[in-house]
This record gives sequence, C-alpha cells and structure tokens, in this order.
Amino acid sequence: MFGDGLDWSSPLTETMLYVELPFWLMTPPGPVDIQWAGAAFTVDICSPWMEVFAWLVTDSRATAVHQGPWRNPGEWQPEPELAKELGDDQAHWLQRNCKSVLRIKTSAHTSAFRAIDDDAEPPRAHYEQEAYWATLCEAHLPVINELIQRYRLVTYDFFAYEVSPWDVPRWYVKQVGQGEHRVARLLPYAAGDRKPFILEPGSNPQDPPRAQEFVYTTLGDLANASSHDASPGELDLLDARSLMERGDYTGAVRRTVTAIEALVRQALFNELEKTYSEEEAEERTARTDNDFPGRLAQWQRLASPNISTQLLDEFRDTRQIRHEIVHRGLRLTSPDRS
Repeated sequence: MFGDGLDWSSPLTETMLYVELPFWLMTPPGPVDIQWAGAAFTVDICSPWMEVFAWLVTDSRATAVHQGPWRNPGEWQPEPELAKELGDDQAHWLQRNCKSVLRIKTSAHTSAFRAIDDDAEPPRAHYEQEAYWATLCEAHLPVINELIQRYRLVTYDFFAYEVSPWDVPRWYVKQVGQGEHRVARLLPYAAGDRKPFILEPGSNPQDPPRAQEFVYTTLGDLANASSHDASPGELDLLDARSLMERGDYTGAVRRTVTAIEALVRQALFNELEKTYSEEEAEERTARTDNDFPGRLAQWQRLASPNISTQLLDEFRDTRQIRHEIVHRGLRLTSPDRS
C-alpha cells in the first residue's frame, strides 16, 4: 500500500516548517505562542526573508538553492559544493524578496527524510516522502490561520485573509541535523511550472507514447459558449467545485447549497408552468423563496423525481451545515473535508 515504504516506527525528530504568506504581516519579527487542538505551537514571524535561485526563478522552486534571512546582493555566498556544482558566477544567483515568512517547530519521522537509493527502491518511494511532507505542512494550516485571524482582529488589515492550500501551495521543510531544505507542495497544480501533460498513444502500435499538453476544450467551443447558457445555480456549482479544490471548504458548502436551491426553484417553476401562466407560475414559485423544504416537497409531488432517501438526507445535513456557517460563523478546515 502507498505509504508502507515509510518506517512509521522511526524516531520523531525536530523539524522546521517554513511558509511564505501571500501578504505582509505588519508586525515586528518574533515568536507568537498558539494553542490549537490541545497542543502548544510557537509560530515565528521571520525577519525579512529571501529565496535564491540558480539561473531561473520558478513557481515550483525546483531551481531554488537557498532560503533564509535577507542579505544584500553579493553578501550571500553558496556552500563550496554548490558553487562547484553550479558555478560561482554571481550572475547565476537570483534573489527574490519574500513577503511575511512564518516558521513552525514540529516533529516528523526520520524515515520521511532519509536518502533514497534510486537503483534499489521503486519510484513511489519519492512520492511517499513528498506526500508525507505535504500532509505534515497542511496539518499545520489551522495553526497558521489562528495566527492570521488574531492579526486580523487586532489590526483590521484588509489585505490579510485566512489561507488555504491554494494560497500557500509551497512550503519548505527541514529536519534538524540535515543541511538541505525539502520543498513540500500542498497543491501541485498551483506549484507547477508548465501545463499538465498526458501520454497519447503513438500513431502506430509500435510507436512510443507521445507527451501532449492536456486540453479541456477547443477555441471554437469557447467562442460558441456563453455564460448566459448556464442553468440556474450552475455557476455557483462551478464556484463550489473550485473552492473545494482550493481548500475553501466553508465557501464550497455555501455555494453548493445555493446552487441546488436555485436549481430546485427553476425545476418547480417549470412544473408549475405546465398548469399555470408564466406570471402565475412565477408568483407561486416566489412564495417558496423563504421555505425551501416546502419548495422541495411541492416539486417532489409534481415531478415525482427518482431521488433516493439517502441523497435527500445528505442534502438536508449539508443545508444544516450551511445554516451553521451562515448564522453561527462555523468555519470548516481540512479535517472536515472527509
């Protein structure tokens, strides 16, 4: 099974997580103590920070060779081995100013950071380690968001906001005692340097597969489409799907329920229009605008849809979660996704 290449009995060792926020926290550098889920964390707001890249600055950070406190150009020097490998010409090193960088001390299994022998182990060994790093970082998102929410309450800074994996897709992970930082990608799509590729069969059976950029649609289809063609609630449903993948589970639930309620309203109108004029059908439909259970029951009587009791119960449960979100400020985090 995926993950059995990690030694889960290996020692837990002090590990540092680094993440750059997409905005600045207007505070002095220093530590902030946070309690979350019964555990104590110290989040360090780092001093001005930088990344150093070799030749190219990439979203994936594949070309990043250093991250740490800011140094004026020319002050930072690579380790001798790195300089020997890539050349010590200063033109090769590109510095980038970071926005606010946070550092969290945690613990992680040493097996997730061990050197992998590519000749003796399957390729999935690397993927298992990368999945471990990403999961470790994402598990600390609620701690990061607790700090951000405290900052927002104290400052009312309107540029700061609660972050999701989409907002902070790249982290650095370093286990104490190991020199190199590892890059953890919470959302590979947001950390990629190129569009996704897929393998297409060759023209002939004996031809090797060809790598092709993934294409969802054609320019002609885009030209012929219009947002006015969307069914009621469809754009909200698309919003919900995007928010779910980007890690905004609270927004996804709200949008999903809105989409279904809008679609049921239109479905009820369609049924009523079979019997009444358009104006009267709209008037009767409008009477249900503050009574969704009544709207749903009326539509079921008229249309007799083939919807299972289980699906209806699940939707009622989801509407209750939406009610808690809207009226009681419930905020969903990554553990709630399951």
